[in-house]
Amino acid sequence: MTPIRNHTRTLGLERGTAVLAFVTCSTFAFGIAALTQSVLTGLLAAFGLLAALVLILGALPGEISP
Repeated sequence: MTPIRNHTRTLGLERGTAVLAFVTCSTFAFGIAALTQSVLTGLLAAFGLLAALVLILGALPGEISP
């Protein structure tokens, strides 16, 4: 069986994965800013989450073999 090749990858990520990661990061950063009532803390949380996402999503394999 030949694997199906999906050409909707951007920077090695599928579009849905990238959108979900962005929405999750934004939601957590907004929640942290609301809980601490500090924009600076929210921005720091956003940058920290974004850095973690870049590292983790970069470690995922580019092709999934059957």
